[in-house]
Amino acid sequence: MQTLREKFFQTADFLFGVELLSIRGSMAEKSAVKARDFASELVDCPEIDWISITDNAGGNPQLAPHALGKPILYAGKEVVIHMTCKDHNRNGLESEAWFLSSEGFQNILAMTGDYPVAGNEGMAKPVFDLDSIGLICMLNKMNRGFEYRQRGGRHEAQRLGKTQFFIGAVTSNFKLREGEVVPQYLKLQKKIECGARFIINQVGYDARKIHELRLYMDHHGMKHVPLIGNVYVLNPRVAQIFHDKKIPGIVVTPPLLELCLKHGRSAEQGRSFFYEFAAKQIAVYRGLGYRGAYLGDVC
Repeated sequence: MQTLREKFFQTADFLFGVELLSIRGSMAEKSAVKARDFASELVDCPEIDWISITDNAGGNPQLAPHALGKPILYAGKEVVIHMTCKDHNRNGLESEAWFLSSEGFQNILAMTGDYPVAGNEGMAKPVFDLDSIGLICMLNKMNRGFEYRQRGGRHEAQRLGKTQFFIGAVTSNFKLREGEVVPQYLKLQKKIECGARFIINQVGYDARKIHELRLYMDHHGMKHVPLIGNVYVLNPRVAQIFHDKKIPGIVVTPPLLELCLKHGRSAEQGRSFFYEFAAKQIAVYRGLGYRGAYLGDVC
């Protein structure tokens, strides 16, 4: 069976990944059973190339992604584990990376992460010892063979065995002002220089900006890096949340919100409209030369 790395670099297929949200609680919770059932359906679907599992999405405490990912991995489906910097310092992130490598998880989506919004008995303290670029550098260093010295530095550096991480990163260019979007593009270039091997864009619904990202990468020496389009299936509630700017970086314009609310009042709550809208997004990504689609909120 082909790895995700092989699918990206040894085929010309348009690939599909699906986001699986982790849950709060143990694997015995009803929500975990529901997530496992959905994952089992995805494992049995040959059109799905990988399943991507979130890490405390939205800043909320949730089950570690590898707990949901292990049965998926053992069933033969490629798994991408999200790894973020908000809950661990650099030592904790290194430890987590060694664990993932030891358990057979090779595909890592490295992100800075969302600022915590909830926690046990109050707000959790964020860490952010590293950001996404620092995390990518660390994972790439592990791929080359991690070197370290014992405390005191009197002995020769020791080199550990090489990991095989296939490192991904995210980018957001859905910004309107030059002073906002240019730093995002420069950060994208830095992520690729540091070792990111595939890129997933942020949720967005502006086809011109989707095209702009493709053109920017093509004209700045990044054409060889697989670019994945984010397709988040809307519904009236989510459209309202995005429109109200409750999720940083995601924009739903007033005309799009009006359209979503209108179709949401139909007998089927607009399900056909929203699925068709998502399918059109996929067609746009495919037509612009993206290598795949990353599907969110499809369960």
